[in-house]
Amino acid sequence: MVLDQVARDVMTRLKEETAELHKEAEQRDFQRALLQGTISRDDYIRWLGQMRHVHGALERRLKSASKTNGAIAAVVKGYQYSEPYLIDDLRFFGVEPESIAPLAATIESVARINDESITPAELLGRHYVLEGSKNGSRFIAAAVGKALGLSPPPRGRGMTYLDPYGAEQRPRWQQFRTDMNAAGFSPEECEHLVLGAKDMFREIGRINDELAPRSGGVAALRPR
Repeated sequence: MVLDQVARDVMTRLKEETAELHKEAEQRDFQRALLQGTISRDDYIRWLGQMRHVHGALERRLKSASKTNGAIAAVVKGYQYSEPYLIDDLRFFGVEPESIAPLAATIESVARINDESITPAELLGRHYVLEGSKNGSRFIAAAVGKALGLSPPPRGRGMTYLDPYGAEQRPRWQQFRTDMNAAGFSPEECEHLVLGAKDMFREIGRINDELAPRSGGVAALRPR
């Protein structure tokens, strides 16, 4: 059946159709500063603050949608919500989350997430991007931890957002893949999943670009 084929291949389709945007995201200055451990403490905190705004908005929408949307209820688990990790990390640094104002790009992203015209599938596509980023952020945690003198979770705090699952990362990602592929999305829902994922990649990219000019570690990454 067509629907069975769509459901079986949804994760592959998401990966393939966002591959170029994923590649672009990894090449951005701020992302490279994180990965290479050249990020400053202040810029790391600012980044955590921006991501809290994004996750907070998206996760509120997902929690609300899960009450009426079976796919979201089946796919999104409580441990996937990252706003609590971000709040804990910020408070570890002595920063109250609400004290970090959203950047212009963050405001635009949150406004789009809060737009009532966004479908549940688009919200889930956005969640796919953020949940998938945890696969690579474990490596970022190692670099950031070394640069800032932090112990990696679960022994230390300050990087819980980057590595929330520890040794459970792989099985939890596999469970997410299984749940997504079993959700039985319609062809139209698959289109909206991809749309939401692409939008999330672009918006995170714009946020990172806005953060980059003030990052002390970024200048060293640019060609001289």
